[in-house]
Amino acid sequence: MVFDAEKCRGIVAEKLQINDLEKKWFGTKEGDKLILDTVEIAYLLLNEKASVESCNTIITDFEKFISIHHKCLEEFFWPRLIVYKDLRDRGRRVRVLESDKFLVRDKQGNLRLVVVLEEGSLRSMQSIRQHVEMAMNNNLKLVYAIVSLQGDLTYYEVSRIDIWGESP
Repeated sequence: MVFDAEKCRGIVAEKLQINDLEKKWFGTKEGDKLILDTVEIAYLLLNEKASVESCNTIITDFEKFISIHHKCLEEFFWPRLIVYKDLRDRGRRVRVLESDKFLVRDKQGNLRLVVVLEEGSLRSMQSIRQHVEMAMNNNLKLVYAIVSLQGDLTYYEVSRIDIWGESP
């Protein structure tokens, strides 16, 4: 794959590679190319499943990629990578939706919306309600993946309850 440092994303143009990666839920199709998020690239490099062409160099090492493209690693990159890697290592299929959200298919085929949070980050009730509604509207279960300051990970399933028959 080629790394676009300006847009901070990987681009795969070879059809065989695209098919292989798409089957495993990597990337998003844009025309005849597959676009990979930095967290997907990092995971593939960590597992020695990819090489990245960047600055006329072939990168196969995660640490080298990080050192060259550290400007592409947004503030929230490390918690995202911890969650993404954990889910993939558990055999889940993971698709990046937004900077803090993944669509996850478990081994039974159930779909979940996983929202990545850092320990100590504050969320309003409105924000939580929006996540619950988004998941429910798409027939998904909502899971919060909370990453501690030490890098430990805890998953919480979140759902809406109606108290005393009140409507939301």
